Amino acid sequence: MNKFWLVLSALGFSAAAMAQTTLPSFEEVDANSDGQISMEESAAIEGLDFATADANQDGALDQEEYAAIQG
Repeated sequence: MNKFWLVLSALGFSAAAMAQTTLPSFEEVDANSDGQISMEESAAIEGLDFATADANQDGALDQEEYAAIQG
């Protein structure tokens, strides 16, 4: 049982560390300055699930969608 709690604690600390990772600003990721982050531009963001972040499924992230993933 103690091993279970140890693993659970480790997973919790890992998730907290990932949540605290600061993402680059919208302007830094929007390489062509068109006001949207394309799937290609989003590749610069390690671990980003583009399909989930693209809430309206239009193939790009706007500033509102990007702000939502920043937490």
